[in-house]
Amino acid sequence: MNFFKKLFKQNSTDTDSDIENNGESEPTEKETSHAEAATGDAGSFKKAINDKFSFDDSGENFETELYDSLRRYYSTPDLEFDLNLTDKDGTKYKPHEAFNAVFDEWQKIRSKWDRRSLLFRFWDESDFKKLANWQIIERYNNDRFALKSFKFRKDHLQSDNMSDVRLVIALAKTYRLLSQPIPARQFIEFAFANLPDHPKVKAEYANILHLSDAEADKELAHKLINDLIKDKISASEATTIGLLNYFCFSKDYIDSSIFAALFLNAENGQLSDWDIMAEEYYYCPVFRHEHAVKLANSGEALLALAKFNSLSEEFPWYKAGLSSTVSIIKQFRVNMNNPNFMSEEMEKLNYYQSLN
Repeated sequence: MNFFKKLFKQNSTDTDSDIENNGESEPTEKETSHAEAATGDAGSFKKAINDKFSFDDSGENFETELYDSLRRYYSTPDLEFDLNLTDKDGTKYKPHEAFNAVFDEWQKIRSKWDRRSLLFRFWDESDFKKLANWQIIERYNNDRFALKSFKFRKDHLQSDNMSDVRLVIALAKTYRLLSQPIPARQFIEFAFANLPDHPKVKAEYANILHLSDAEADKELAHKLINDLIKDKISASEATTIGLLNYFCFSKDYIDSSIFAALFLNAENGQLSDWDIMAEEYYYCPVFRHEHAVKLANSGEALLALAKFNSLSEEFPWYKAGLSSTVSIIKQFRVNMNNPNFMSEEMEKLNYYQSLN
């Protein structure tokens, strides 16, 4: 039985192929190029990648991702809006027609996360000034730019801006993504002291606590997440509970990249299962590291290498990612009898490690 048959609730019309294809996460151009270099046969590998990670580049799918990106841009899953794509003569256009330049660029991008990033930049042109401070922080957090969140806080936010709990949670998340546990914990414990029953406070507190080395912290983290799950089960009228559905972007979802990875590991999730959750949590270096480890342990060494390397490039402060990337490059060097394999990347990794 597929893992998501047990942990994800499906509609009666869903099939195994529907589940596997709808949530597939594609490698970025960086990942593809490094994997090509490792094979010595770039053409055949690229064809295999394209076959495995093709995506629907139709106008209909562009519309779906455009609307989804706007809800994520505002961090509001149930956001209602009307783009009203009608000109002065009354002619109504479809999104891919009205935004044809963006659509053309979108069609060229294989990675869903990079397509989403393109759409976020598109919304910046019209909607950035409409965002509240907490939404700006989350816009950067969820677009893999926690450093921009940090800079925005430094440049624009003072202590008197902290009356909104959503901003406090978002900043705690920023510092978690930056591997800075002390300020992350300070922010979230302030929120927890004032609103201990707030679901989003509980979720982020659980994320941060589980990354602690203290066993008591991990126990509390599990209690907080279990409480959230129990509340959702109690409030649901469904006869079949899809546990990890609660962790996908939707109204009142549990925003926990840490426990999503934990449940996938605990239940021995398949690679297709990891790909589905990767659509939610590739902004998190911990989730990405665990995904790459899963690939390596499943015999997908080339994809693991590519994902480890892109992880280290995007999150050079994440020590576990650096160590794993160095380790897998060394393994490739031995297997290929090539001590200079990815020498430029290794030099960069050594530099990053010297800074940590």
